[in-house]
Amino acid sequence: MKKLITFLFAFLFILAPVWGQRGKNADLDKRLQISIRTHKTNKDLEMQRILRQERDINQVISWQEFLRLNERAKERLLVSTRLEAQALELELKENPNVVVPQIKYKNSVPDYSHAFTHKYIFISEDISHDTKSAPQEVINILKAARKARPHAKILLAQEFLSWTGESKDSLLKKPGQNSKLYSNYPEVTQAADKLGIDQLALDDSPYYADDKNVFVKLGKFLVKVTPQDKLPLLSYTECDDPLYNRWDSAEQFIAISPCGVLERNYQWARRIKAVEPHYDLILVYAGSGHLSHTYSNDLPTLLKCQDFANIELMPTDSIDQTVEKDYETRFLKGEQYAITNNQQQYQEDTRLKEQATRDTTFKQSLDQMEAETYQSYENWKNKKLPLWYSLTQEDFLQANPNYKTPNALKNYIDAHCTYEIILAEPRVEQEQKPEVCPAPKTMPIGPKHKSYI
Repeated sequence: MKKLITFLFAFLFILAPVWGQRGKNADLDKRLQISIRTHKTNKDLEMQRILRQERDINQVISWQEFLRLNERAKERLLVSTRLEAQALELELKENPNVVVPQIKYKNSVPDYSHAFTHKYIFISEDISHDTKSAPQEVINILKAARKARPHAKILLAQEFLSWTGESKDSLLKKPGQNSKLYSNYPEVTQAADKLGIDQLALDDSPYYADDKNVFVKLGKFLVKVTPQDKLPLLSYTECDDPLYNRWDSAEQFIAISPCGVLERNYQWARRIKAVEPHYDLILVYAGSGHLSHTYSNDLPTLLKCQDFANIELMPTDSIDQTVEKDYETRFLKGEQYAITNNQQQYQEDTRLKEQATRDTTFKQSLDQMEAETYQSYENWKNKKLPLWYSLTQEDFLQANPNYKTPNALKNYIDAHCTYEIILAEPRVEQEQKPEVCPAPKTMPIGPKHKSYI
């Protein structure tokens, strides 16, 4: 009833300016069009206002304050891990004979038709960033999306497109629009442009520094890092500027920390929600740690999605050895300095899930699925094409016709359709430009935090 009333008031609002002109048919269509355009313009302006606010900073915090917030985030993620295991245990108790549907891997061009019937498609990049095959498959998905929905308003929101601190740059990039947003995968950005797909920058990477301190933007926070702070440094061989090296190290460790992941997820959800009403189809491209590994804090949950599909990309091609070593060093130092607790999270997650599934038909079918996956991988012949399968809710219910959702999980968010895509063939090589040391941006001093800097 409330939705009907809301719709009625919106309809009356649009038509109000032309009521007095009902007798003047010549003006009716024109005035109605003007009213609709005005309403649309107001919605666009409101969207841009919210996106501009996303660039604002409300509070400057010290490195020590960040570490305290990070400890709380670690605890929250551990609680989420335990709640997820309890949900699984409850589900298996209610459905003791539930099984994983039998899957069959295909070695062909993936058919994404099931995915394009949903409002949201979450494309997760697993195993590692900076592969050559994953971005190329994203381009294939964008092409398939445009072919399946030729007249739809499509948005690509991605972790790999970031705001660099340019005050005139919008977070929303229209096709063909000049922008200083930074793209980790420029070939994806270019492909979206050619396909007439709008793009939303989810992350921020403005380089802020004064004579001796560096500042990292994290959502609404600006984390101040001084030379005295015990920050592990990463080698940045292309640039010999110690100030930039410290900022780059701080930015990377903050980004992968539990606090960083959660704050970035909240920020991404706010940005996507601001533009959601303007699009028919929204594709979100990010690392799996943001889409499926943070449990009750992951992006689909924060967006309260009810209509979505998952596409999980599993690239197996190797990455540049220098980049691979940098990732390994970052992981080890993150654990050593207690910025991350990935090992603890993984061990707790594994232990609880093994405990919940022990001696169940679900575990037996899961083991069988893993064996089939390994066998399919061993028999993978044409590596120019991926190995893939898709699984819908209908497939699951067909294999489990007596399945009952426990009352406690009635509001549990789950994908309507899931794809797993194992990739091997690299994308086309892109010309690499030499890195240079950038100059820091003008500090965003405002009345709320001017005294801190």
